[in-house]
Amino acid sequence: MTTITETIEFGQYPIQVRPEPLRLRSGTKRQGVIAAPPSPVTSQALSFESLDQDVEKLERQLPPVDGGIAAWKFLFAAFMIEALLFGFPLNYDVFQNYYFHHPPFEGNANLSTVGTLGTAFHYLGAPAATYLLRRYHRWQKEVIWTGCSVSIIGILIMYYPVFNMLNEWFIDRRGLALGILCAATGVSGLFYPFLLEILLNKYGPATTLRVSAVALTVLGGPVLPLLKGRYPSSYHDTIPKIDYSIFKMPLFYIFSLATLLQGLGYYFPRIYLPSYTTLLGLSDRIGALLLVVVSVAQMLGRIAFGYSSDLRIKRLLMDKRVPVEALVFISSLMAGIAILGLWGMASSIAALIMFALIYGIFAGGFVVLWARMGTALSSSPSFALVAFSAFACVKGIGSVATGPVSSALLTTDVRVKEYGIRRFKNIILYSGLCMLASAAVMVVWYLWEKSHGMGEEEGGVLWMSEVRR
Repeated sequence: MTTITETIEFGQYPIQVRPEPLRLRSGTKRQGVIAAPPSPVTSQALSFESLDQDVEKLERQLPPVDGGIAAWKFLFAAFMIEALLFGFPLNYDVFQNYYFHHPPFEGNANLSTVGTLGTAFHYLGAPAATYLLRRYHRWQKEVIWTGCSVSIIGILIMYYPVFNMLNEWFIDRRGLALGILCAATGVSGLFYPFLLEILLNKYGPATTLRVSAVALTVLGGPVLPLLKGRYPSSYHDTIPKIDYSIFKMPLFYIFSLATLLQGLGYYFPRIYLPSYTTLLGLSDRIGALLLVVVSVAQMLGRIAFGYSSDLRIKRLLMDKRVPVEALVFISSLMAGIAILGLWGMASSIAALIMFALIYGIFAGGFVVLWARMGTALSSSPSFALVAFSAFACVKGIGSVATGPVSSALLTTDVRVKEYGIRRFKNIILYSGLCMLASAAVMVVWYLWEKSHGMGEEEGGVLWMSEVRR
């Protein structure tokens, strides 16, 4: 007797099939298949011809993707958690500015290391968090609840289950959904800097941290029950397979290098803008205002870049997404120009606001491109989370390097009329050149593709030629 088995991919989760006797007209027995887990479909013998119909029936019984009340409820809950929990460590620069001008850390050049390590831990731990999620992904909802109660480690272990759920709810509009989710940290930047500054100046850091912890619990707790995946837990019993062949593709390392270089220069403006304004003789409120402007610009940039990454170019017989390589190039190039051309020469509030807007829009939009970087490498749905965590880990390296690099590049000499008011000159040059180098990586990749005559069938994308057409 011959046994016939098959595994089909349902969403991003494979459905196991098991043999079961099936009586044919001739009276002989052969092996049919039953989809498992069949819930809510009852166990029944299936032929290979009816298997696709059964999967379609299962799909119809689930909430719709890319829209619908359930999908938007999830995105709202994820947005709130992102704004509350992730917005707090991302606004550490307000604490840094306070510590730098008050004892016992007054004048300590290593203060920037604290904030960058907080974000670096979230990024560098991405591969480990992804492995655990894939191993125990039927418990991802419980992981989120646990993560809300254990500070930085909690942020690490809860973020990737949320992103995994987002991949279940959004497919064609994934870039936009991720852009909206990431824009939450920009929304938190509208109120965090002002509130933290008021609390710090009036009550000090200890009371500020206690008040923040209570506020996060009260505001974030009610939305946690809305964080639900599209698939029931029964569909999470099987670990989805991963196509590891993408790690042999040159484009993966091109994306990784561009992400690393962007990460090496990304954090400096947010960290040092408040100190920059203080040395210009402006009030602390102006520094907080600039952080708000950066946050609003990041919010707009992330939604815009996410939406753009979902767009399709329809011309003649071609129906393709806007090349993510082109978006990476534009994001890094414009951010580098803003740093070198605007921040370095800014000596007024107007110039600093202009810089904050341009930098926030283009540098902030980079992170939402990770989702489409993953789909550019592999069409396998189960690879999305792995690609995202890989790029997050690479950016974490840049976050770790920010503290030591800034300590080495900062000078004690302050000359307001010079480039970068002298004290921040080296940091501005370093940050801007890292951004331009990230853009240059994509140009080199394009030239290499063109010289080798590569198209999509060979794993390349002649993206600049598509843009020109």
